[in-house]
Amino acid sequence: MKKLLIAFVTLAVLSVSALSFAAEIRVKGSTTVDPAMKKLVAAYQTANPGVNFSISATGSGDGAKAIINKTADIGMMSRPMKDAEIKKCQANGIEPVRSIIALDCIVPIVHPSNPVSAVTTAQLKDIYQDKIRNWKEIGGNDGMIALFSRETNSGTYEVWEGKVMQKEDENDLVSRMPSNAAMAAKIAGNKNGIGYVGLGFLNDKIKGLSVNGVVPSVKTGADGSYPLARKLNLYTGGQPSGEVAKFITFVMSPAGQKIIAEVGFVPVN
Repeated sequence: MKKLLIAFVTLAVLSVSALSFAAEIRVKGSTTVDPAMKKLVAAYQTANPGVNFSISATGSGDGAKAIINKTADIGMMSRPMKDAEIKKCQANGIEPVRSIIALDCIVPIVHPSNPVSAVTTAQLKDIYQDKIRNWKEIGGNDGMIALFSRETNSGTYEVWEGKVMQKEDENDLVSRMPSNAAMAAKIAGNKNGIGYVGLGFLNDKIKGLSVNGVVPSVKTGADGSYPLARKLNLYTGGQPSGEVAKFITFVMSPAGQKIIAEVGFVPVN
């Protein structure tokens, strides 16, 4: 009985030790990158079952903060780090390292019943500043335009703010959406609404608009002809090492980039 008890205790100690040494990668940040991240993680864990991930998608700004505060191993960001964020990293003894994992297009979206199929960046700016108020002003049906934008900590919003709004404020009546998925769902249920999502979030319940005569697509995102193209990034605090480095290597591999394409983004390799 004593030998059995000793064996049991030894097994329990070994089990606890194994659990305590199991790798865990903490990932925080962009809601745009999140769907690709989840599929990449699932594929990686199939080949590496001892690696655990915790993923929190609340916006690119939070991804930057997590790297600055050392609360994440990987920060997902749909925009580059700002100079101020880089300086905060450096003040904490961190040199942020950027891995560009995909390209994306920010796509203005409307309800499928809306006859408008094309806009210019100038029209988008006027719409979001309430200078164009009715769809009939740009060839649509008679109806007041309902404005939907992303929350200000979103990397998608910050790219939109720079490329469309040219750093000018949107109208105060705009409704803020917390994620690409929430934006898509809102426009799918609003015949007079306009919003914007990443290329990978387009579906048959919403209609993407061409911008400045260019249709958003994998091709136009890759060749740079689409005016609202951007890069999707993973940031680490310093050069990635250990299991984090192995995971990022997988993301950039043909297998990882195939998943990027399957989600609807533009592979970089």
